[in-house]
Amino acid sequence: MPAVSIIVPVYNSAAFLDPCLGSLQSQTLQDLEFICIDDGSTDGSAAILQAWAAKDKRFRILSFTDNRGPSAARNAGLDAARGTFVGFVDSDDSVDKDFFEKLYGAAETTRADVAKGTLKNYDPVKGTVYLKEIFNLNYRIRRHKAWFYMTYTSAIYRTAMLRRNGIRFNEDLRFFEDPHFSIRAAFCYDTIVTVDDACYYYTDNPGSVTHNERGERPVRDLIAGAADLLDMMDRLPQVDDRHYCIVFAFLMDQFIGWCQKYYVPDEVTALSSSGFSSILKRCRNLDACMAEYVFFRKESDRKNLFRQIKRDLNG
Repeated sequence: MPAVSIIVPVYNSAAFLDPCLGSLQSQTLQDLEFICIDDGSTDGSAAILQAWAAKDKRFRILSFTDNRGPSAARNAGLDAARGTFVGFVDSDDSVDKDFFEKLYGAAETTRADVAKGTLKNYDPVKGTVYLKEIFNLNYRIRRHKAWFYMTYTSAIYRTAMLRRNGIRFNEDLRFFEDPHFSIRAAFCYDTIVTVDDACYYYTDNPGSVTHNERGERPVRDLIAGAADLLDMMDRLPQVDDRHYCIVFAFLMDQFIGWCQKYYVPDEVTALSSSGFSSILKRCRNLDACMAEYVFFRKESDRKNLFRQIKRDLNG
């Protein structure tokens, strides 16, 4: 049984695949398996995957004849995983060579269900890694696990915990599936350990679907995903009031962000507003959730202001 199964969904990622898979092959933790799912690629990604599998037996290739989406690909990887833990790496991203060694060591030492590192941004045009974490969640997660609501690829998860609780990716969601998974998982695991110097590098890919979608689908997926999470929080006894408020504040932030986007069509803005109204009506303690949101935004906006001032002073 491998220590960690690493799941890599692949769809038309030929330009990024070699650096991604190279960062996996060079991991200092050797007891790994790499499950790469070709999600109906048409750009030569399949041939690249087969070449890696031919030179390293730890690479296992699964193939879809049609494009089913990243959630279906990740679920196929979860079904095939043999590792004590599972991790996820997107096919245009990469990780430090000791990323999985540090996370696995921390999880085993503390007997945690989840070990989380940091996620930093890589600009492929400039060839620059930004030293600040994109979403600095770890110091918050150390106060309450509910703060782990995004950047799920920066962590490994105990496989038995995921399977015991039926935690998978919602294949009806093409967008918002990542936070939906992170939040669902946090409802169920008992312990999480953070490792600040284990680094995952997210590639800011201008050709990605997330960057280019301007229609209603992301907002419709947000509405559906938020409703599903609220349903779960209403029925799960282990979700305490603090957990509820943190998740609800995050959902509020997602809807408000869509309402404020100036470059989307008016119908998308109207749909965002309607979705926001619908979750507010469902809130079981709006005063507490609103306070959580206001303090969260106050802290985030203050940090953004300081960053801008620093950039201005440095020219």
